[in-house]
Amino acid sequence: MPELTQRLLEEIIAEGRKLGLDQKDIVRRAGLGTTTLSKAKAANDLRLSTLIKLANAVGLKLSFTTNQPNLERILQRDVFTHHEVNG
Repeated sequence: MPELTQRLLEEIIAEGRKLGLDQKDIVRRAGLGTTTLSKAKAANDLRLSTLIKLANAVGLKLSFTTNQPNLERILQRDVFTHHEVNG
């Protein structure tokens, strides 16, 4: 399984543990087959849709953000810092 996918899966499992869930519980909550996770690990392949379902099952949201902080501020319309002017 690619390193990034493996790290994301580990985060999902860790979050599930915080909720008192084991891997089977997470898979069941995601509405996936009980062997989905073991098959994905064995094949080194996990579909994005499966990863999203697993994340949602533990209350996480998979999202992408820019690695350019200034672009992010522009997109959020937060380019200028507001300063209070004393008269």
